[in-house]
Amino acid sequence: ICLEPIFDVKGAADFICCGKKTCKGCCEPLMATTNNICPLCRQRFPETDGEALSILSSKAAAGKAWAQCGLGVVYDTGTMGLAVDKQKAESLFRKAADQGHSNALFRLSRLES
Repeated sequence: ICLEPIFDVKGAADFICCGKKTCKGCCEPLMATTNNICPLCRQRFPETDGEALSILSSKAAAGKAWAQCGLGVVYDTGTMGLAVDKQKAESLFRKAADQGHSNALFRLSRLES
């Protein structure tokens, strides 16, 4: 896996299992050969939205800023089977922003404008 900076978000892969991000060019070939195991943390990838949501929720409850922001995005956009809830999204973005998470700060500013 390369350690090059990722400037194109569309070329990035986010891992719900560990919160890491890498370029798709590096991770997609690895993912094809690792039987659905994260190449960074070695945990199994969630196979359903429900599994992903459960992992994200537990990591967010444990205070992980990346998970709080990610779960905030889920509530902000209404994905993974959840209804849009701007208040929950704002609360989660604020928790992550309080820890200095830059994407949460950005998303929080968009909600407030």
